[in-house]
Amino acid sequence: MKKIICLFTATVSIILFLGACQHEDSDSAMGSYQSAKVYKRPLYGEISLKSAAYQGPARNPVIFIHGFLGARLRDKDTGECIWGDFTGTQLVEGFTKKYIRQLACPMELGKPLDQLPDNLEAVRLLRNMKVSIMTMNFKMVAYQSIINILTKAGYVPECMPLPANKKFYSLFAFYYDWRDDITENSKRLHDFIMIRKKYLQKKYEKYYGIKNFDVQFDVVTHSMGGLLTRYYLRYGDQKLQAEHAIMPKLDWRGSKNIDKAIIVATPNAGYLDTCIELTKGLTLDPKLPMYPPGLVGTWQSYYQMMPVSGMRAVIMDHKKGKPEVDIFDPKVWISRGWGLADPKQDKVLKAIMPKVYTVEKRRKIALDHLRKCLASAKKFTKAMSIKAKPPEDIMMILFAGDAVKTTRTATIDPKTQKLKIIRYAPGDGKVLATSARFDERAGHKWVPYPISPIKWDIVINVQGAHMGVMDSYPFIDNLSYYLLSFPSPKRHTAHLYLEKLEREKNKK
Repeated sequence: MKKIICLFTATVSIILFLGACQHEDSDSAMGSYQSAKVYKRPLYGEISLKSAAYQGPARNPVIFIHGFLGARLRDKDTGECIWGDFTGTQLVEGFTKKYIRQLACPMELGKPLDQLPDNLEAVRLLRNMKVSIMTMNFKMVAYQSIINILTKAGYVPECMPLPANKKFYSLFAFYYDWRDDITENSKRLHDFIMIRKKYLQKKYEKYYGIKNFDVQFDVVTHSMGGLLTRYYLRYGDQKLQAEHAIMPKLDWRGSKNIDKAIIVATPNAGYLDTCIELTKGLTLDPKLPMYPPGLVGTWQSYYQMMPVSGMRAVIMDHKKGKPEVDIFDPKVWISRGWGLADPKQDKVLKAIMPKVYTVEKRRKIALDHLRKCLASAKKFTKAMSIKAKPPEDIMMILFAGDAVKTTRTATIDPKTQKLKIIRYAPGDGKVLATSARFDERAGHKWVPYPISPIKWDIVINVQGAHMGVMDSYPFIDNLSYYLLSFPSPKRHTAHLYLEKLEREKNKK
């Protein structure tokens, strides 16, 4: 027995010794037909590195568009940061009346939503969220990682000093007030694109002798930013006015400026947590206090991300065949005391409207705001659900999370009238995979192939949470490839145009 043990020990020692002596670059899978190893990250070869290093008209600049909660907001008058930094006082004592009033969208009886003055403005992308407790400071993850990924891929961020070896910026972050109507922000996105387009046209003329080059942008967009992007592609800078019966013209005018739309973890068919959080409140983390329904109910964009009709996200009860609840009907909210219709939210409403002195008047204003937000959201989801063939020269690429249990269906408790989650399905923890794809088979009769108002060119499923999708290596690897190396009809045309200019230049 001792001989066997000694022999075994010697054998193991030899194996370990040989393994230690192997060169650090060795890999048992190299040259192997049999290796079943799985790797977490890719290797980038000479072609990939050259692609990342290239800068010129043949490479589209990139615009990154954040999602819900993804921009810092500050007071226009005082410069105070209202969203993006958290203090120990907020964590221990909760939010002050002043803070609730500052973060709420204004409400006014009978006045259109787009005519209500707001004192907050978006000032920059929320790269990291700062939390300060006494002498301790720490950060919560936001969008720094995606900026790092795009920078490593060779794009030059507009917010950084221009490197000595680069001629112009090629990465632009569009930040916006995420509380506002998505269609209002589409107008701001158009203006943003036009300014960057002129900037790049001047640079191309200066360095390459090309006048009025048709600069196209690739857009990388996360969560609610994907809805903003899709609306812009379809309707451009047209506003959607809920009080008017006329729909905006679906003419794909925004697509004239965008080549590839890379959409990540976007609730294209809405997500159920909007309803839950509008009725129960929102929290970013268990360590942070709850944003009450009376506050989040003032944010117009929240309603525009509710599940679209037909997905059976909210049903009367769990019994088969029971009807879907029309969550865009104000009567449903008022009769059940949801969100802004909850009488218990008057304390919050009083903080938001300190000059409105009666409960009755505050409630009237709140219900008016609720009706306007629901009407706007209903029209928005209708505009986004219209089946229309996009131009052939637009690429639509989707990254969707499918590895986390995500709220799928809720029912209404007959006693409390509160929403109760009864079913989960694959997603990223916030957005269902079926919602990201806008797969209309969800809630309907199953058929073998997806039915969607969105014509996806490529769909990639990623095993990550809502923010973690962007940190996964499959996302990073494929994002870089589709941005740097994957041709599109527009880029192919531009490449031929540049070759023609080069030939004419050589003749001279």
